[in-house]
Amino acid sequence: METLKRLKNPKIQILLGLGFCVLVALLLHLFQVGAQLSRTVLDKQFIRMQQNSVHRLQNDVVIVGIDEDATKALKEPFALWHPHLGKFLDAMAIAKPSVLGLDIALPERSYQFLIPQYDQSLVQGLQKLKSQTPLVLAQMLDESGAFRPVHPPYVSAAGADALASVVVCPDDDGVVRRFDPNLCTVNAQGSMLVEKMAAHLGKTNPGTGLIDFSAGDKFDYVPFLKVLEWQARGDAVQLAGTFGGKPVLLGVVSRFGDRARAPVPLAAWDPFKLRVPGVLMQAQILRSMLSDGLIRQANSFVVGALTLLAAFFWLGRIGWIKLAALVAFPVLLWLFSTWQLERGMYWPIGGIVLSGVFAFVLRLFHEGVQQVTKRHWLRDIFGSYVSQEVLQEIMAGNIHSGLEGQRVRLCILYADIHSFSERCEKRPPQEVVALLNDYFAEMTVAIHQHRGTLDKFIGDGIMAFFGAPQALECPEKNALEAAQEMLLRLRLVNARLQEQGIAPVEIGIALHVGELVTGYIGSKSRHEYTVIGDVVNLTAKLEELTKTLGYPVVCSAAVAKAVEQSGGLVDCGEHEVKDVALRVYGWNPPRLAVN
Repeated sequence: METLKRLKNPKIQILLGLGFCVLVALLLHLFQVGAQLSRTVLDKQFIRMQQNSVHRLQNDVVIVGIDEDATKALKEPFALWHPHLGKFLDAMAIAKPSVLGLDIALPERSYQFLIPQYDQSLVQGLQKLKSQTPLVLAQMLDESGAFRPVHPPYVSAAGADALASVVVCPDDDGVVRRFDPNLCTVNAQGSMLVEKMAAHLGKTNPGTGLIDFSAGDKFDYVPFLKVLEWQARGDAVQLAGTFGGKPVLLGVVSRFGDRARAPVPLAAWDPFKLRVPGVLMQAQILRSMLSDGLIRQANSFVVGALTLLAAFFWLGRIGWIKLAALVAFPVLLWLFSTWQLERGMYWPIGGIVLSGVFAFVLRLFHEGVQQVTKRHWLRDIFGSYVSQEVLQEIMAGNIHSGLEGQRVRLCILYADIHSFSERCEKRPPQEVVALLNDYFAEMTVAIHQHRGTLDKFIGDGIMAFFGAPQALECPEKNALEAAQEMLLRLRLVNARLQEQGIAPVEIGIALHVGELVTGYIGSKSRHEYTVIGDVVNLTAKLEELTKTLGYPVVCSAAVAKAVEQSGGLVDCGEHEVKDVALRVYGWNPPRLAVN
């Protein structure tokens, strides 16, 4: 019980909520729940950076593309392109690039059984180029995931260490964003093609990290057929001007070749496609290694600390300032992470943002529950004064509170227990309080059922009024029916008293009508909805006549006239009530007589 009381303490609830938000933030970080959001943000940043061309290379990677025109012009199957590849290698020997990577599937076997000396042109081309330009050959995967073999004479001609893998490793969403051979088991077996090319250019041990997609503009390519044309006519100037001193990659760019999904478009000839030829991905990785290096990821502990710190969005009440802070929070993270990305550091902000948003939404939900609870509490409190029907109308805004006060014609009901002071002196206090609570509970129901407003309890007396805050067609009729209901419910109370061996009670009820002032009366810190006017005092005095006239209900002539003396009202003549002569009517409710 004590624990439940402590849990209701607002300070304890705030601390528990903060602890829960910190726990959720920790789980978000450990399980990388915001990874996809981080990737989406990263892709947008790369697109923006690529458009601004943050990094440019003086000797950019040159791509020689095998396109549809080449496959149409060269009739042999690609596996028999030995003479054409030999001519390409001769062209590179003339051009003297800084390094050459062949991102193509070299033949697995010899075809000299078809045509004698058919392999020689390719072997000689490799040998000739090897003597003056670093050469790296691609090693592809077969359908089983193992490396496809390359015909040994080609490997021998290029050098035993020339082979390297070209397999790239995508993230969980299939997009290639990082260079990390350990992500793919097969890639961990030896160096990668771009690693070896970078090493030949003095960039050893590039490590792992994100590919810098802001390095350079979109790629264009030199058609394979164009290179063969320059070689055929011996155009050394053109070859040297295009390839001399630059890293060169030969690969397939036709729509039938292998493709990888990039976060940004890489092909100038297809500027909106994210699925790009594999050779373009290799070229972009090489660009990253040759410019400022691969992008490093921020320290995981620092990112985790920021994720936990974002959980403190739980603190502070929800308001415009906090909402503005929540809106500014991801924007500032975006700006900071973009600034860091341009400097070679990647901050995964997805988990940080989710942590802050979760804490904000949870606090919003918490305060919403508190508001609903408070609203229900207020409904319960105010519902003890007016009927549920009237309360619903007030909560719906259909009945105004009358804070400035207004004059309204109302019917006042005043009820009192006869000889209750004597009972209080003779009976135990617990019995007196229990009796009053039972009595008031029944009387309140009777008043509310007939759309009356309970004003107050005055000792053992009850004062209520009819006609405000909800206007009634005939408040006198509602009051008279409520009086009858009260007497019927009094029988239930007396039956329960009799079971306990306690003497029953008798009550008198008075009704009077007139114009009164209604409104919220009191100070700013304490006020109540009530009525003011002499009619209230007259009604209280009128109730005393029930003891002498012998009627449980008495009313003024104004009330009797309003109800057209329905239900057997009896004229009891004029009586002086608080120095005012009133014609009084007595009433025994018909339902009471029947029962």
